[in-house]
Amino acid sequence: METIRGPYNPSINDDCGVLLNGFDKPTMIGLPWNPDYYLRLLTDLGFNKARTLYVMDLPMHRLDPPERFVRIIERLKKRANLTMRTFDLPKIEQELEIVRRVYNATLERNWGFVPIGMEDLLDSAEDIRAIADPRLLLIGESNGESAGVAILLPNFNEILHAARNTPHWLRLAHIFLLMKTRKIRTCRQTVLGVVPEFRDRGLHAWLVHEQFREAKRHHTHATLGWLEDTNAEIIEICRVVGGETDREWGIFEKPIDA
Repeated sequence: METIRGPYNPSINDDCGVLLNGFDKPTMIGLPWNPDYYLRLLTDLGFNKARTLYVMDLPMHRLDPPERFVRIIERLKKRANLTMRTFDLPKIEQELEIVRRVYNATLERNWGFVPIGMEDLLDSAEDIRAIADPRLLLIGESNGESAGVAILLPNFNEILHAARNTPHWLRLAHIFLLMKTRKIRTCRQTVLGVVPEFRDRGLHAWLVHEQFREAKRHHTHATLGWLEDTNAEIIEICRVVGGETDREWGIFEKPIDA
């Protein structure tokens, strides 16, 4: 081995990075938080930032894409015979196999890519059943073939934050009660992927548009990403629908001395 790189927990497919700004903002599901002095600790140890990951914030009241954008999407749907469906949660294993194929095909050329295994996805199946809104778990198909996926999860951290001062012996019961009675206002887009053979057909824009049109009915804000600054197409689409650059995380590395 030649380099220490991270933090990954345990891979780039999971929680990763050191928060660089926005320490006072509410936490978001799947995005790590740390005190601001972590950056100083890493640099003092000789680590340098290798990549910047950031997220975009989408206030739902700003979700009003230009009319031309919507017209283009409608034409693309007809031209490629695009259809959209939601996850069939009783068949979550089959749906996650589609996610695995699309995710790995989408990201295989990305920096630091590690293929995600079916075992890892199955470990998350119960969490998805517990907190996900199936209306926001989308699979895009072209002529019946799976072409892309978009997964948006409610920010369950809102529930955990609301129960933080509850005595520990009552906390679990309080969390279950909040899950039934409290409306989660924010959400996070965790996966947006289109298989390579469909990338030039506008499916990214279509998935983003359909997902956030539905999300607007249930949430006030969405967090998009994380995103690498090299992902120009997705960044531009997010900005078109009203997204604004928000917080940043860093991946750090340090050569291992011979």
